Amino acid sequence: GVVAGLAAQPARATAVVSRWCDRHIGRPLAAALTQLSPAPSARQHASCFASLGTSFPPFAALSLGGTAASARAPSDEEESRVLISEVTVSGVEDPELQRVALSALSTKPNFAHTLKEVEEDVRRVFATGYFSDVEPTAEDTRDGVKLTIKVEANPVLSGVIVSGANALPAAVITKAFATQHGRTLNFGQFSRGMQSLNRWYEERGIFGQVVNVDMQGGVANLTVAEALVGQVNLRFVPVGGGEAKPEGQVKREIIMRQLSTKPGRVYSLQEAKRDIDAVYSMGIADDVNILPQPAEDSTSTCPKVDLTLNIVERKTGGLSAGGGLSVQGTEGGFPRPIGSFAYSQRNLFNRNQKLTASVQMGQMDSLFRVSHTDPWVGGDAYRTSRTCSLMNTRSSGNAIHGKAVDAEDSADAGDAASGEGGLVVGRLSGGVEYQRPLATGWSGTAGLNWQRAKCIDERGNAQTQDVYGSPLTFSGQEHDTMMMGLLRMVYSGKGDTQMVASVEQALPLRPDWLNFNRFRLRAERTTRVGPWKMYLCGKAGAILGDLPPYEAFPIGGTNSVRGYAEGGIGTGRNFVGATSELIFPLVKPLDGTVFVDYGSDVDSGASVLGDPAGARGKPGRCGPCFEFLFSHVTLPLAYLRWRLSEI
Repeated sequence: GVVAGLAAQPARATAVVSRWCDRHIGRPLAAALTQLSPAPSARQHASCFASLGTSFPPFAALSLGGTAASARAPSDEEESRVLISEVTVSGVEDPELQRVALSALSTKPNFAHTLKEVEEDVRRVFATGYFSDVEPTAEDTRDGVKLTIKVEANPVLSGVIVSGANALPAAVITKAFATQHGRTLNFGQFSRGMQSLNRWYEERGIFGQVVNVDMQGGVANLTVAEALVGQVNLRFVPVGGGEAKPEGQVKREIIMRQLSTKPGRVYSLQEAKRDIDAVYSMGIADDVNILPQPAEDSTSTCPKVDLTLNIVERKTGGLSAGGGLSVQGTEGGFPRPIGSFAYSQRNLFNRNQKLTASVQMGQMDSLFRVSHTDPWVGGDAYRTSRTCSLMNTRSSGNAIHGKAVDAEDSADAGDAASGEGGLVVGRLSGGVEYQRPLATGWSGTAGLNWQRAKCIDERGNAQTQDVYGSPLTFSGQEHDTMMMGLLRMVYSGKGDTQMVASVEQALPLRPDWLNFNRFRLRAERTTRVGPWKMYLCGKAGAILGDLPPYEAFPIGGTNSVRGYAEGGIGTGRNFVGATSELIFPLVKPLDGTVFVDYGSDVDSGASVLGDPAGARGKPGRCGPCFEFLFSHVTLPLAYLRWRLSEI
């Protein structure tokens, strides 16, 4: 930027430019913008104000070309007012630029003005940002002094070239200077465009900014400095403390593949934070932090930063065991020994692979669960993980085959109440699942699982019918066998938003294996309204094909419709459910929650083999039902509860 004619010495002109840049741009952009044109010399300033000193005596103080050290306080005579008869702007033919210059002047014709007021006018004209040179001249006339402000307009901006911007998108650059293209360059608008580029870096935590600008023939050449990552070093602090070492429990390549911050990339604080979270989620560290330091070959035009990733290691394995005696389900109450054993390892083979194994030795049989997870199979480019599992488990079947609530006087129900009718679903299964991220917030899972299921009583005897005579297996044999294929999509959005959709297909690879398709969908969202929170959840499911009763959807319970026992509403081939909660603060640490739950089997209970819900008189939907001529209306139940807030 050039301010010609502001003062008799270049130091003062440069100071004016610097003040304008500091006010409107900020450093280091101020230093960059002052390179658009050279500063005027002292002789140029002296000749610029020579005519003013001749015709306008108060201006004579600036025509001497003195230095700041020789400047003296203005006298009353120098501050005296002189009548200005006419004020004009020359040097530009564009009416719009003439209007801009005139509107910036406070000096008016037929009014008396001082030297200080004229100087301030010159500064205001330059502050409009449209002019690279501003020179005041004075001409004595019989009506007074004619003041002419000679200006030189900035060139028309025909293009912007940005160098050194590896991370900055071209669309951001285009948007920043779109309003300036093809128009007279305005320092203010151009500086705001450069500031918008700097804000883009700042908002994304990227170390980058505009450091230089050079105008040549209407083309602005911007130089951007982006801090590049030099070296990435690892330091491991052993479990229990001690001196940090470059090698730890986990192999270096396993840590490095988790990092998106790599040598040669632009350093970003957001990426660094994600890298810290990624390493911490591996489960091998109590603390993770990144220490940035300037690289040895870092320069002002090509800055570099070396990073040190500090990892405070933790124990990655655990072992537990227990045992005792139990008389449950034994004839005559004779005690039998039971025991349990569990082992877990989060850093198998020093590659962050996870292994869990558990065994429960009971009175009737032994239950076990073994699972192995490779979080990143062979360094796959898509970050695919694999989980292999083998297990023998049991789960209660009372949600579907338990006794009816109002059947206390029934002989069959009496057996169930005394423990004779309790059913357990035993599953022996093994399979493999592959999971990988698909897009931002999305992940997908594909798997194959073999399963053999049977229903047993509390003594471990296989059962084919419940106490109501309903079949327990689809095949009518003691067990059902299936090979299940799985596809699952999970979306986790910003905040507390999640959606899960899954499709399972039982593959009839053998004639006696089951053949059915199961679809499930669940979506939930939590929204904050001031200190209040609103939680909404909807879910649905459907099954087509061979459906054993233990694979049907139980409706009711803490995870479905609260206020009912597990499966207390019904058992369906299809179902829909919804939950709405309003959580509001009370006196700390108390929160209040009002919620409404709804669930229905969509009139599909009778299509389940043996109609277990109908045999137990379950309603199939929650709440009182009002029947009308053409339809019915079901009112869901609402409850009020109080709870302690999390501290």
